[in-house]
Amino acid sequence: MKRFHYVLWICVFLLLCLDYACIGQSEGAKPEKVYRIVYEMRPNEWYVEQAELWKKEIEKNPKNPEAWYNYYNANRYARYVETIDTEDKKTRLKKIIEDMGKAIPGTYEYYLLKFWNSYSLTDVSILEKAYKAAPERVDTYYGFISHSDFTGNKKKMKEFCEKLYKSADIAPGLINYNYNVLMSCEENAILFTNGDNDTYPIWVLQQAQGIRKDVTLLNQSIIRACNEYLERKLKEKGISIDLGRLPKSKDKEFLTELCKIIAAESPETPIYFALTVYEKHIESIMDDLYIVGLAYQYSTERIDNLALLKKNLERNLRLDYLKHDWYGDSYLAKDLIAHMNLNYIAPMIMLAEHYNTSGEDKEAEDWKGLALLLAFRAGKKEMAAEIEKEVR
Repeated sequence: MKRFHYVLWICVFLLLCLDYACIGQSEGAKPEKVYRIVYEMRPNEWYVEQAELWKKEIEKNPKNPEAWYNYYNANRYARYVETIDTEDKKTRLKKIIEDMGKAIPGTYEYYLLKFWNSYSLTDVSILEKAYKAAPERVDTYYGFISHSDFTGNKKKMKEFCEKLYKSADIAPGLINYNYNVLMSCEENAILFTNGDNDTYPIWVLQQAQGIRKDVTLLNQSIIRACNEYLERKLKEKGISIDLGRLPKSKDKEFLTELCKIIAAESPETPIYFALTVYEKHIESIMDDLYIVGLAYQYSTERIDNLALLKKNLERNLRLDYLKHDWYGDSYLAKDLIAHMNLNYIAPMIMLAEHYNTSGEDKEAEDWKGLALLLAFRAGKKEMAAEIEKEVR
């Protein structure tokens, strides 16, 4: 039994269905904080409206850094899916940064957004100016962590992971979720991850808490950016491969070919993919991926993943927070976490079906009940109905 057939991977960044219709401004609408989409994602019309409202605030007071911050984010996330890489959007955002440079030069917001707009893993000189302006504000920490990992600066990596942990900026639900991703992996494994919410929490757990430092995390976006980085990360595990055998970084087969090459060159190294990795990156090897918790294990030979799944869910993963997350409602990312937690449903239903088949009705009902709870919390009534049909 490899995977539960109807529960698909959950894309971290595209959790909500967006309505791209541009509507008029709501009566009595007020400007609201526009958070990064790693915290929350709103419908498209909300971002369009907020861009208009924050523009008016800037017209009232061009020296208002908060207005510029929210105006930039609203423009960045409006029609996020369909236009994120278009020249039109890039030109518009570049113009906002230029206007900020005239209106609020030298501010934290100006330097931070200028860095985000021309994001670099190698040059953090602009980010350093933002940090100097407001060292207590956490947005800069993420950039320093990525840069430190990319450049191999372990001391700085640990420093900013500790700062980020102490800031409590990452919601407990994300910390717990990613703890369970790590605990789904065997010792000395390679773990491929997708984006911010399945990468930074793991780095923080490893660097700030010393948890599962044996696991080597490879973020799919970062390893595509530089062969030298990928080569260094693999050499740290004693793996040397011919990178010339890899497809171009933007090729959809890049990740799967890399996985196959690593497996061939170092068959003793366990390879895993977080369930949040985009399906398009791994679709050609799906028959060789086995759910063992909150990660797929890669194997060209058939493995008893049900036994691994049982061991992980019942012994290794921390699941109490799914029932009793005492302060969960107070965190901004609660809706995002509820959707990420849908990734638990596939392994839970597989285990419920196993217990159902073996006549252990109570255990089957317990796992089914927890899966239903997660589906209802995420507002997935149709998924809950499918769960009811699947396990009787």
